[in-house]
Amino acid sequence: MVSAKMFALVSVSSVLTAISIVSVAQTGTSSPFANKKAKPWEQQAAPAPQAPTNTAPNQYQAQPYSYPVQNAPAATSGPEWQVQDPAPQPAPSQQPQYQAPPNYAPAPQYRGPASAPAQNYSGSTQRYAPQSSQTAPTSGTYYPGKKPVQPAPANAGHNYGYAPQQQQQHYQQLSPQQTQQYPPQQRGYGQQAGGLRGPSKPTWAQRLGFGNVETSFTGHVKAGVAAADLPGRNVNAETIVDIDLRGEVSAITDGGMEYGAGLRARAQRDRYRRGFGGRVGDCAAGDPACSNVDVAGTQRSIKGHTSQFYTSGPESRRETEVALEGAYLFLRSSYGDVVLGRDDGAAYLFSLGAPSLVAVNASNSPVDYTGLDSVKTYNDPSGFSEKITYTSPRLLGDNIGVGVQVGASYALNAKACGVDYCVKDNLTGVGEPFAPEIEDVIEVALALDRTFDNGLSIEATGTYARGSEATGNNAFDDLQAYGAGLELKYGPLVFGTSYLNSNNGVAGQGNYNAYDAGITYKPNKWGFTASYGHADDDVAKLTSDQGVLAVSYDIGKYRLGTGLQYVNRDVPALSPTGRIKNKEEAYALFVEAGFTF
Repeated sequence: MVSAKMFALVSVSSVLTAISIVSVAQTGTSSPFANKKAKPWEQQAAPAPQAPTNTAPNQYQAQPYSYPVQNAPAATSGPEWQVQDPAPQPAPSQQPQYQAPPNYAPAPQYRGPASAPAQNYSGSTQRYAPQSSQTAPTSGTYYPGKKPVQPAPANAGHNYGYAPQQQQQHYQQLSPQQTQQYPPQQRGYGQQAGGLRGPSKPTWAQRLGFGNVETSFTGHVKAGVAAADLPGRNVNAETIVDIDLRGEVSAITDGGMEYGAGLRARAQRDRYRRGFGGRVGDCAAGDPACSNVDVAGTQRSIKGHTSQFYTSGPESRRETEVALEGAYLFLRSSYGDVVLGRDDGAAYLFSLGAPSLVAVNASNSPVDYTGLDSVKTYNDPSGFSEKITYTSPRLLGDNIGVGVQVGASYALNAKACGVDYCVKDNLTGVGEPFAPEIEDVIEVALALDRTFDNGLSIEATGTYARGSEATGNNAFDDLQAYGAGLELKYGPLVFGTSYLNSNNGVAGQGNYNAYDAGITYKPNKWGFTASYGHADDDVAKLTSDQGVLAVSYDIGKYRLGTGLQYVNRDVPALSPTGRIKNKEEAYALFVEAGFTF
């Protein structure tokens, strides 16, 4: 079944990608926001200046055409696409005195259409102007992709106020100054001696953008040390190292469409963290007061899908971890972005949270000096498992005053294991926790934004995810998760808050709820961070409150930071009277340094 789904998924994506690449329709992209300026395919070619009309009788007048044309010499013979150069003129000393015919008005000087300005294609955040060596032909009007429009021959019935013999004599008797209007050596695109050739047909390599290949390399490197006061331990010196690297290579077509491939790798050294979640408290699987599930007649501890917390069994944390968290193909255009492969889903991409200027935070923190971090509001039902994701451009901002963006993704299953997210197959050991297995994960997301005249900007997001539970155990249910976020920006001040609710893939009382709020203020090189987060997990019987206060200072591209991390949580424990709450409290005074590129 999985193979058939994956084959259909890859087939549909491949067809969409092939159609988009070969399409002649010009596209620009905005990844993820659409450019509010007119797109290049919406701009119309400006017509070339028309020859002024002389209303005096029997005077030279320009021939009207459906396209503006140049008054080039009439072709006397030869195949299409060829015109003869003006007849050779005698040396100035031998040139007879020019006598203008009666009522003659000189032909206007032709000026070809101005070259198109560089267009701003957003999608890969780079300014891109189509490269072209084409110049306007000296005869007719040149439009990309069309052959030049030639003037009508002299015997076509329009002789510009002269008989055919007079018109031919007129072109042959121009003065040296007037013959410079059509100098033989100034030939148009593809023109050689003896005639004018049309523009060459673009090759497949040019159509596919192989002449404009871009590479990008982004990420961050952060390291810190903390004096941590942890429950049941003395004050310890804890260190963290967090490295996140992403590289992409892409080709950009003349229409502005971008396609390519990317990789993302992560490495982390964090003693008490193995992804989000882990064992909390001490509540035996056989006790009815704890969250248990019957598996083949054996009671095992339940592990929620979203929170990944459980109350008995071996510890899953490891001190050092390296993982490939991204390997994908992408296509970016004015119609949106499509990503196929190992990468984040739509719900995660649209999630907001409390902002922070330092590595550690009160929620959604990639590192943890205390090992007690329990709050996340990012909706990540499928993590970075293999999937197909679509995100639209930012739409309707100029029409209704509010930008609108949507996203959707589908994953065959939620299995992937890295630094912050780790979902694997259930182990068969009797003491191992047992988790729901989530398949066919669908994620949808919506973002709205508005910027006011006073500089205040507001962005709100909503996310929803649903997945099918595959074990069939009565203790589990299909996964459902909702998320919402709000962010306000005003100058150097940023405020953010978010909320997440998930049933953890567990039937009955298994919800995970979390919310946060935070503020950053960075008027110059100095920056200030304050954030708070709260979480409740019904599966692990866990309640947590935590906060971060920090100050940062920028030196070029490097950032130094120092602050205090605080966690206070209740975890389950068993006593002779039944299950009780055990309080855990930790402080960490940290100093860190890092840079982003």
